[in-house]
Amino acid sequence: MVYSSLSPPLDLSHHFSSVTKRREASETKSLYKYFFIPGIANLAGGLPNASYFPYDTLEATVAHPQRFPATSDNDQIKPPSGSPSTERRIVPKESPTTNLLKKIDLTTALQYGTAEGLPVMADFVRQFTRNHLHPNVPYAGGPGTLLTCGATDGFSKAIETFTNPWDPRRDWISQREGILCEEFVYMNAIQTVKPRGLNIVPVAIDAQGMLAHGKGGLADVLENWDFKKGRLPHLMYTITIGQNPTGGTLSVERRREIYALCRQFDIIIIEDDPYWNLQYPSATAMEAGFRGSDAVDVIPRNYNAHGRSSGYDFLDSLVPSYLSVDTDGRVVRLDTFSKTIAPGCRLGWITAQPAIIERLTRLTETSTQQPSGFVQAMVAELIVGQQSEDGQNATGASKNKSKKSEQAWQMDGWVRWLEGLRAGYEQRMKTMCTILEEGKHLIDSGSAWDDAQPMAEDETAWEVLDKMQMYEFSWPTGGMFVWVKVCIETHPLLEKYGPEKLIQALWLHLMQKPYLCLSGPGTMFAPTTELLDRAQTYYRLCFAAMPAEDVLGITRRLVDGFRAFWQRKNLDGLDDEEVALMQCAIIISKPRGIKSTIIPAATQGCPALPYSAKMESALESLQNTDLAEEIEAINAIYEPDTLTITNTSTSTGPSTLDLGGSGSSDSSPPSTTIKLQLPEHPHLSFLLGFNSTYPDTPPKILGTASTASRGEGKLAVDVLEDILSRTYQPGAVCLFDLINEAVQAFTELNIGGSATTTTTNNNDTISHTQPASEELNTENDSHQPLTTRSTTPDHHTFNLTSPPPWILSDVITEKKSVFVGRAAHVTSLDQAKAFLDHLLATEKKVASATHNISAWRIREVKSSTSTAGGSKNGEATEMIVQDCDDDGETAAGGRLLHLMQLMDVWDVVVVVTRWYGGVLLGPDRFRIINAAGRDALVKGGFVKEKTSGEKGKKKGKK
Repeated sequence: MVYSSLSPPLDLSHHFSSVTKRREASETKSLYKYFFIPGIANLAGGLPNASYFPYDTLEATVAHPQRFPATSDNDQIKPPSGSPSTERRIVPKESPTTNLLKKIDLTTALQYGTAEGLPVMADFVRQFTRNHLHPNVPYAGGPGTLLTCGATDGFSKAIETFTNPWDPRRDWISQREGILCEEFVYMNAIQTVKPRGLNIVPVAIDAQGMLAHGKGGLADVLENWDFKKGRLPHLMYTITIGQNPTGGTLSVERRREIYALCRQFDIIIIEDDPYWNLQYPSATAMEAGFRGSDAVDVIPRNYNAHGRSSGYDFLDSLVPSYLSVDTDGRVVRLDTFSKTIAPGCRLGWITAQPAIIERLTRLTETSTQQPSGFVQAMVAELIVGQQSEDGQNATGASKNKSKKSEQAWQMDGWVRWLEGLRAGYEQRMKTMCTILEEGKHLIDSGSAWDDAQPMAEDETAWEVLDKMQMYEFSWPTGGMFVWVKVCIETHPLLEKYGPEKLIQALWLHLMQKPYLCLSGPGTMFAPTTELLDRAQTYYRLCFAAMPAEDVLGITRRLVDGFRAFWQRKNLDGLDDEEVALMQCAIIISKPRGIKSTIIPAATQGCPALPYSAKMESALESLQNTDLAEEIEAINAIYEPDTLTITNTSTSTGPSTLDLGGSGSSDSSPPSTTIKLQLPEHPHLSFLLGFNSTYPDTPPKILGTASTASRGEGKLAVDVLEDILSRTYQPGAVCLFDLINEAVQAFTELNIGGSATTTTTNNNDTISHTQPASEELNTENDSHQPLTTRSTTPDHHTFNLTSPPPWILSDVITEKKSVFVGRAAHVTSLDQAKAFLDHLLATEKKVASATHNISAWRIREVKSSTSTAGGSKNGEATEMIVQDCDDDGETAAGGRLLHLMQLMDVWDVVVVVTRWYGGVLLGPDRFRIINAAGRDALVKGGFVKEKTSGEKGKKKGKK
């Protein structure tokens, strides 16, 4: 392709993250280009002397590139008998050549280098990519390349280059970025982006891969985007050849459709292609032959016929990359040597337009710098080899070869090696799929049904039972995996156990003797919680890892395991405990909602315990062992704070700040109160009460602790009570079933928000167009409450004789953040906690604020009973209680408590509410928090001596 006749790639710098835009070239690395001036005395660089490297050579015995046949046919073409099977490679201490594009030695490879990598390795990758792998990239100048430490490193760098982290405690929902992916996807990539707060947006797939149009396809997702979730996604992550886990290969025609949509919606495509050379043209024809479909033409297609050839028939026959249609330069392709040489190499490369490669290079300079010098030297020696000064370059174009360069693979040998790998894996694929195809139906003799029902005399009735399909699959057209869908609806025990339990039991059954087959549960590849139900019916099978001679026998064991499971009359031996353990293992990959956990600070002078340690201590003190074990198990399956012990009736010290409830009063108060944070519904939580006789008696729904919107509280409680009435059985623990059904019910009823909703949504009411002071002003309009309320529990619910007499500070705004302080007189720790519970349960905006920082100092008077020491009944003793809660604003609670100590304030609880406005305040936030707290204390008359300057210390615009 003549690059000069093409248009240049687009400027896509608006997609760069704020950090990427600020990156500058490394000044240290900028000197490296001068190191190789002949005769230069290097006094500038801090390089160790190569004579002190402990390695004199690197040596290896390597395969000949023709080790494996180039075809997977039964009459495989084998290499000539006289050809060598292995060769010896030696990387010397120092090469005599001064040409860096030919220099392979330890002095160069093990020394500090540039981010571009070892010159000879970088040059080979560039020439192979531009001239052979992607010879027809349709923009001027062609793509650039950059070596990486494998595809995972390349993806991580691409994500850092194109995305800004999002934090619900700091950022508006409108700033949240997103990434598109297939609805079943390689989860390591998703787990890379999740901590950055990105929206994960799945797109429907078929046997090829991602759909461009139709329900759930790319066009459907983008054209109907809900901006309440965040910004329109501007990135796409996709595996287009041998898609992991489904094994599909995206056609060129589909690529053009998807690329057109990416141009329309301005989306960067990150194409991860570790299996690009493992394409199986025989799969479609063999599938059609087994299933009686129309014959499929398997004549190889030349995908480069319209432009420049790759120079190799094998490469021309492979479905090309998105780069082949990338007129804009919006494709970032990730390649790796993991599947072509070895995963432990940790060597790969990125291909993209030069402007993107330049930004990635700046990132590499200050992170990984370059891949391992050992690995680069050995791979370069394997493929390129040692060369003389007047010898060929890394592309193998010249015929003037030194003796050692003749031993290297060169480009011809490299492509032949890739072709042999394809043939080897294709043969494994055909073996596994043939056995799976032949064994997917159970031909039932009736023996498994004898005890359940007599054999039908009518032949037609018997034929209904004669053939049951246990699973279905598509033959993979690339990659290393077969994606199997379990037809669990045909299992005879479906009505008795249900699909979920049967799927879990099948997974365990297949791992037991004599089958001993470990499959990848489909839930490992579900990027969002909404896809878990669909994903659980799939298994991923890998035919690549096992020895070729074992594929046949192992696949037969697997099919025998399916057949035996379909003939089971019960699940004996696959007891509930084992199923629960398996479920825990699967749910490790379950996507989580973003939630804020309130963890109280330690008592003054004592270090704060980690949340897990506090929860463990609370469980140990719980008298009901059944309940304690159930809490521990559920918190292991879901989030650690799914169930939190919030009982304050027996509390003698600081505890987790819970949000109160809306349940009705009961004449027999529960001995233990637990807060349930419903999974996948970050805004919906409940208070549950348990008597000491649980599980012989059912728990009680005391009320909601938090809801997502106005009016949901009563409805949410009614729904949960209905679920409890159906799931509870006397003598059996019920929380797991209660939670599972509740998650599904509230999702269907659209109650409580979703896992992608965050507390930032509720803060949007403090908008840019309406000043926060107007939203929160209580002085100008006494008829307007400070917040709207989703539920209005009576103060008696919190054992209060009257509503808390909060005294409010002036509203303080600073760079769009809003602060309000409250103070109230209290006489006991329980009363202080009840005041806080009541506030958060009755004031919706307060409950949804970014932080509620609280502190209290109380001289609590308690009467003691007669003791061995002779003290009398009713003798009063004074106990000093002072503590604080940061609520995520680290150290703010301690500062607020310190303020109370300086002001000598007693018998008061103070809470400062902050709504984050999107602009970081730095240390100033502590000053403003204290100012709001001080103002509330002064206005309430809790300060013994006021100074004239106290009110003047408040900052910010009101």
